[in-house]
Amino acid sequence: MRSRRVWTVVLFAFVAGHGVIQQSMGALLPSFEEEFLVTQELLGMVGPAATLGLLLTVMLVGMRSGALDIERMLVLGTAVTILASVLISVTSSFATLLLFLFLQGASVGIVRALDRPLLSHLYPDGRGRIFNLYALMWAVGATVGPLFVNAVLANTDWRVVYALVALAFVPLLVGMWRLDLPAESWSEETISLQALRTVLEKPAVIGMVAALVCSGAIEGTVFTWLPFYASQFMPRESANVLLSSFLVMYIPARLAYSVLVERVGHLDIVAIVGLASLPLLVIAFVLRIEAVFFPAVMGLGLFVAGFFPTLSAFGVDTTPEFSGPVNAIATGANFLGITAGPFVVGIFAGRVGITEAMQVIVAIMAGLVAITVLTRFSVDRERRPAGSESV
Repeated sequence: MRSRRVWTVVLFAFVAGHGVIQQSMGALLPSFEEEFLVTQELLGMVGPAATLGLLLTVMLVGMRSGALDIERMLVLGTAVTILASVLISVTSSFATLLLFLFLQGASVGIVRALDRPLLSHLYPDGRGRIFNLYALMWAVGATVGPLFVNAVLANTDWRVVYALVALAFVPLLVGMWRLDLPAESWSEETISLQALRTVLEKPAVIGMVAALVCSGAIEGTVFTWLPFYASQFMPRESANVLLSSFLVMYIPARLAYSVLVERVGHLDIVAIVGLASLPLLVIAFVLRIEAVFFPAVMGLGLFVAGFFPTLSAFGVDTTPEFSGPVNAIATGANFLGITAGPFVVGIFAGRVGITEAMQVIVAIMAGLVAITVLTRFSVDRERRPAGSESV
């Protein structure tokens, strides 16, 4: 029991650190623009560089999770994360910045491919709750990220951000190196190609993937571009605080979702909060009503917070014996959206400006709601006993 708690603390601390890393990038875009003299279209590659690396390793490692030495892989991922952070802090060009961000994303992806499957086996009777609490810890780190950037930039150079991140991960590396997994905590099966096809054909998994691509695109766009967008009409420091205000709402929201998910259907929650998010998106990114801009963005964070952990728990619950591959599929779909969203918005921003480009996420949210509702009907139809439709 004690070993389970210690591993939970280590994994929660790692994902909090990932939150800091991920949300520092958007807050540092103006620094990258000034340092490397690049266009907004090129700035749109910063977020995707890291998430593409993460996406690749999450898929590769997650699909082979049943055949891997999980402790060794966790140590490897953490060690390379430290190395990549140090390299970013001394990089001399925008090209190498993107390369090292890719490496950092790939190393984080090794851990993210295995952390939720491990938690899934440590807490087999409370996946929805533990996934939301785990995601809450990411939100804590993500909230700190932009404020951390403000504090560093007020006193020194942006490179110090990554040097301090590398230092913060060292105790986690030591912990993973010395800890042993609890007995019977890892019973993951290696998935065959035929079983993978069967999993991918499930309406629940198809719907989860489509919904997570949409939610990832929304989150990735906000994470990467919100400070830059807001800096068009407010001071840069205030724009970074705005991102933290969005992210701080993830904390109470995920606490609430960790309770609600065991009382309300996964897809029902996602559909309801997605629908409620639409007017807030219109206020913030279409009408841009500055008098209620901050509250609208914070309300959006409250609603969006539950998408990823709730949808991924829904997917894992459909096939718990293959939690590693399903987690990889869920995380891959999420980060595919996180990669594509900022990139597409960056292309639009280069042509029509960032204020108009941000309006794309309103349509994506509408698509997310529609996909969730359709998935709900498809899953209900699949579960309905044969011949009941004619009764």
